[in-house]
Amino acid sequence: MKDIPNHNNVSPSTVVNVLNESVTLPSFTLHNSLPEYLCFDEVRSNDNQLSFICIDAVKHTLVALLPGKSSYDIEKFFNGFSLDQRARVKTVTTDLNAYHSNVAERLFPNTEIIIDHFHIIKMINQAFNHERVKKMKLFTKPSVKYNLFKCHWRLFLLTPAKLDNEHPHYRRQLKCSMNDEQIVSEALELSEELLLSHNVIHKLHRAIICNDVLTLACCLRAFKQSFKQVSVQKAQWTRKHGVAYPKNIKNIDNNHLIQTLNTLTTDKKTGPRFECS
Repeated sequence: MKDIPNHNNVSPSTVVNVLNESVTLPSFTLHNSLPEYLCFDEVRSNDNQLSFICIDAVKHTLVALLPGKSSYDIEKFFNGFSLDQRARVKTVTTDLNAYHSNVAERLFPNTEIIIDHFHIIKMINQAFNHERVKKMKLFTKPSVKYNLFKCHWRLFLLTPAKLDNEHPHYRRQLKCSMNDEQIVSEALELSEELLLSHNVIHKLHRAIICNDVLTLACCLRAFKQSFKQVSVQKAQWTRKHGVAYPKNIKNIDNNHLIQTLNTLTTDKKTGPRFECS
C-alpha cells in the first residue's frame, strides 16, 4: 500500500479511494460453483475487524470475502450452493481454529480437513518458547545462565545444521567468545527437559516440511513416551532421596509443549484429522 502511491506520485488516501470505487464486496461473493480444494482463514478488514476469507487452494483465486467471521455467516454463504456442489469439495485447508474445521465438516459432507503446516510449526515454536522462558526465569536476571536463554532465543529455533559452529564471536551478555552451536549446547545442558523438547521440535519441523507423515507420527509417539519416562524417573528420585527433584529440571506436569502436542494429536470425532498440507 505504501509502494503504490510512491510509484505513482499520489497520496495513500487516493489509492484507497480508487480501490473502494473499483471493488465492491458482492463481486467477491457471487460464484456459480465451488472449487474442489478450499482454504479458510481470517483477515483484517474495515475498522480493523476480522473477516472470513476463502480461496481456491489450487488457483489461489478468491472464492469468498465475508464481512463477518462467525459460523452463522460462513454457513449462510455456503448454503447458497446446492448440496451436490458442496459434496464435490474434497479438502479444506485451515489453521487450528476449531470452528472453521467444524463448519467445514457440516457444510461439505465429503471433505477432508487439512491443517496448514505453517500454523502447526508456529504453534510448536510458541510452545517451545514458553518452556524456554520458564527455564530462563529459574536463574537470576543478570546472570550468564539467564542471558543464555534470554538474548539468543532465535538460535534455539534454527535448524541445528544451520547453527554456526566454526566462528566464535564475543558475546557481551555472556562475557566470552562463543559460536552459535556452543550457546545452544551450553543452555540445553542446564535442562534435561528443554534438551528433549529441542530435539523433538526439530524432528517435527523436518517431518512437517518434508510432508513425512509417518516420521511425524513416530516423533509424536516417541515424545509422549520419553516425557512419561522422565516423569517416572523424577518420581523414583524423589522417593529415594526424600526431597523434591532439582529445581533446574522443573516438574513437567504443566509442560506447554506436551499440552500443545496433545492438542494436535487428540482424536475427536468432530475435530480435524491431523496431517500435513
